[in-house]
Amino acid sequence: MTIRWKLFLTITMALAINLAVSHYAALQYKHANMEAASIRETFTQVVNTALSAQVHFKKQVQEWKNILLRGHDSEAYEKYHRQFLQEEAITRSLIRQLISMLGEQDTASHMTANSFLPAHHRLGFAYRSALEKFDRTSLVSHLEVDKQVQGIDREPTDLIDEVVTATLEYKKARLEKVNDDLKTIERRILVILVVLLGLTILVFLVLANHQIARPIQAATEIARRISSGDFSGDIPKGGNDEPGQLLRALDTMSSNLQASQNKLKEEQDLLAQRVRERTQELNIANEELARAAQAKDLFLATMSHELRTPLTTILGLTEMLKDQLYGPINPNQEKSLATIDESSRHLLALINDILDLAKIESGKMELNWDYIPAVQLVEGSLRLMHQTAQRKHLQIEYMIDPDINLIHGDSRRLKQVLVNLLGNAVKFTPEDGRIGLDVTLSEDRKSIDMTVWDSGIGISEEDQAHLFQPFIQLDNEATRRYSGTGLGLTLVNRMAQLHSGSIKVESELNKGSRFTFSLPWSASDNEPKQLSVSMTADTQEISGDDIKGLQLLFAEDNPNNRLMISEFLRSQGFNVTIAQNGRDVLKQAQAMRPDIILMDTQLQDMDGREVTRQLREIPGFTQTPIIALTAQAMPGDRESCLEAGMDDYLSKPVGLKEIRSHIVAFLKKRK
Repeated sequence: MTIRWKLFLTITMALAINLAVSHYAALQYKHANMEAASIRETFTQVVNTALSAQVHFKKQVQEWKNILLRGHDSEAYEKYHRQFLQEEAITRSLIRQLISMLGEQDTASHMTANSFLPAHHRLGFAYRSALEKFDRTSLVSHLEVDKQVQGIDREPTDLIDEVVTATLEYKKARLEKVNDDLKTIERRILVILVVLLGLTILVFLVLANHQIARPIQAATEIARRISSGDFSGDIPKGGNDEPGQLLRALDTMSSNLQASQNKLKEEQDLLAQRVRERTQELNIANEELARAAQAKDLFLATMSHELRTPLTTILGLTEMLKDQLYGPINPNQEKSLATIDESSRHLLALINDILDLAKIESGKMELNWDYIPAVQLVEGSLRLMHQTAQRKHLQIEYMIDPDINLIHGDSRRLKQVLVNLLGNAVKFTPEDGRIGLDVTLSEDRKSIDMTVWDSGIGISEEDQAHLFQPFIQLDNEATRRYSGTGLGLTLVNRMAQLHSGSIKVESELNKGSRFTFSLPWSASDNEPKQLSVSMTADTQEISGDDIKGLQLLFAEDNPNNRLMISEFLRSQGFNVTIAQNGRDVLKQAQAMRPDIILMDTQLQDMDGREVTRQLREIPGFTQTPIIALTAQAMPGDRESCLEAGMDDYLSKPVGLKEIRSHIVAFLKKRK
């Protein structure tokens, strides 16, 4: 007989005995559970009735208060009086049901419920008596009536609370007794089943040890020897039962494993060789990627510097010509200068967009978090677009939710987002159209929605999916005639993500567009402890007379920028000394002891940062304001300038008046 049959017969007998005993125990337990369930259901109904009576009684009291507070109106008076009577009737009906359900008259809950009914009748009588004195035309009558019945509902309120408490305690006591009875039955059943199970297990263990454990132990020793790589030694041949079959299988496995092990070693050697080759290829690919990334950063840095340097000259000279520092200009010249200025600033915006995108993708974009007045942010953004919109005769509208005073974020970056969206609105809206900016709270008041809308050409649904991808311009007849790089909306999307916000678009062709920029917001954002102080307040406290005669050392290697900026600063009253290289800066600084230094970072013989470090080591120059004026605007350039000891950083091209503002601010601070 095989092990299967032996186990089958043993288990069948054990199951039969266990099933018979379990069936008897289940019948006993089922009967006890049915009785317990019946008791639980009864007392659940009792408790629910008591709780319902309590709820309707409190509603009755509330309806009485509603009559006094809102009963001056006839329709409201009838409504609340009708509800008062209805709740009173329901309360009494429920208490009577409760008394009937409790049955045992000597219980605390039964006696308390009986005491509640007369108290409830007295309360109803008192309410009706007081209501007769209620003058609905008087504004103070409800106070007099309320004073008359004040505190009269305390007794029935306490009684109904006691009814609920006593009912719950009565239910608890009965259920505890039921649970005790069930536990007694469970213990009896458990003892019987444990004894029976113990006997079954004992018989099974004896059989299993003799028929299974011993043969398996022997087979395990053989398998362990084989697994350790020892294929020597004979494997005994068993009978026709399962242990015998197992031993024969082990013998076959030993032979197969020995052959497989030899083949596996060959495959492992081949695989190791392939891994070494692939690893070498990956290392080469990683090095190429690193070189490509480095080349990209170097290209961007070089491009930025080489474009910003001439742009500084163009914008500065344009600004000086427009301010008529070289003499009067005629209207045509003024128009041409405006075109030059606009084109230069467009090129600067393109450079800034590319660099900002590079900063975000490299993870080096850091936000300067602050609390910004919503009106200042909105009006400042619209002011930048006013002239462009005016040329197309566009109507500009804006709306700010009065609940929004301050917005938490980076002022410069938020304005960049709004100007990008408003610029697109102006660009894609035909003449005499409308654009607008709405700042509202979301329905859950957990975010601010800044929506830029227009009445322009709109965007098809299939094109909307590509809007936020970089360097994508929609290729259709309506948009092909508009210029652009396709970076604006990509930057908007990335800026939204940096602010933990989002951007979405709603648009239809020829029906305009709505771009909604959402930011997290809470009511506490309206009450920051302090707001940043604008630098312009400092600059207004120094006049031209204060500037006159101040010594300024200007380090610049580009002759055009050197000439333009120095002429402007001299026109403002500064005594300007020019240095063309790092050694000249160190020499001139010690000779003239300047009040402030403008420092280019890419001088001919020495980096401006190194010049700054050497200056800071010279006695008397530890507090001298040094402002970086550089075309280097890649991620980390500002930080490296400040770490070298410079006090501020200006990225070319920069307006001449902005240069003056920064200089004056530091002079004011020093003063």
